[in-house]
Amino acid sequence: MPRLSSRTQAIVGSPIRRIATLLDEARRKGDIISFGGGAPSLPPPQEVVDYLADFLRKAPQKAVAYGATRGMIELRELIAEDLKKYWNVSYDPKEEIMIVNGGTEGIYLALGAILEPGDEVVLIDPTYVGYAEPVRLLGGRVRYVPVKVEEDYQPNIEDVKKVVSPLTKAFVLLSPDNPTGRIVTEEFVRDLVKLAREYDFWIIFDAVYKHISYGRPTPWVDAFPGARERTITINSFSKEASIPGFRLGYVTGPAEVIESMEKIKQYVSLAPDTPGQIAMIKFYESGIKERYLNEIVIPTYRKRRDLMYKLIKEYLPEARTTLPEGAFYFFVDMRRYLEAMGRDDEEFSNRLLYRKSVVVIPGKYFGEMGLGHVRMTFVSEPEERIEEGIKRISAYISSYL
Repeated sequence: MPRLSSRTQAIVGSPIRRIATLLDEARRKGDIISFGGGAPSLPPPQEVVDYLADFLRKAPQKAVAYGATRGMIELRELIAEDLKKYWNVSYDPKEEIMIVNGGTEGIYLALGAILEPGDEVVLIDPTYVGYAEPVRLLGGRVRYVPVKVEEDYQPNIEDVKKVVSPLTKAFVLLSPDNPTGRIVTEEFVRDLVKLAREYDFWIIFDAVYKHISYGRPTPWVDAFPGARERTITINSFSKEASIPGFRLGYVTGPAEVIESMEKIKQYVSLAPDTPGQIAMIKFYESGIKERYLNEIVIPTYRKRRDLMYKLIKEYLPEARTTLPEGAFYFFVDMRRYLEAMGRDDEEFSNRLLYRKSVVVIPGKYFGEMGLGHVRMTFVSEPEERIEEGIKRISAYISSYL
């Protein structure tokens, strides 16, 4: 067989995708309680489902036709109105917004539009697994800023200054955060924007969980003075509309960035998903989005979050974590238990699945600062199964102590 690209040989496969495959296989063998994945467990709004089904019946060819690379202008106009309403920021829907096939594609296209070989990208550690490998695939290098549970996983601008240099091309900020549930402070964003202006680097603001907050909203980076011309914002419909399988999101940024991203997308995925765009046009109509988020999504997830927090404190008293301000996850420091058990976080997670049929994600997958931690999502299971899952984890640990 002819040789494969050395570029792909150096890329590490997504551990979250491997866990998803393992979980699919494990479900066939017994009663699996999953605290592993990050997909919403709620169906999308019924009005959206009914509208799309009716559209498919009445205009099937139109519903599955190719579209423009930047996406439907009707949807981009609705997005612009929505962002103005929620965050008081203005975007030109023709020039500064592009629909993408999920936030994952948006991240890759944004990095592809700005990176040269040897450029450095600064990431928070721990952070989402989907940043470092695309940076490396595109010839860039990664620098890390550590955050700790003792500091509520909040990044410190002084730590950022230690790794920023003339080689820095971008800083990736995810808020609300995966895996920690942290929402960054306005002070940090303000200081980050000042630093970006001083060193002339981009801020890639990953806002895929922007509406999944349980108190204060995340600071909107573009709204800060001096940020607009150097910020690329990644958004997704997967979390707020519960449509992860449609793989639909959008990116906002300066017109020059969107144009460069469009050039890449033409040869990566051609155009965004048409049925998903049709569905999301309906999502923005008649107050559907607001009702769905305020009456179903946030109350359901808040209840599950609060219960899991209570159970962690009760059944895992030696674990350390913080109450997530947003997103779907607890990032739990299990080092006191793991040291007593003689296990690392990956072995613990593997054996927990085998022994107790509970899925958690090893913290090491999210960076060196995640060693000895596990990520547990609270959105995948109803309350009674959350309680049963935490009890199973406690029983598994107790059998070793």
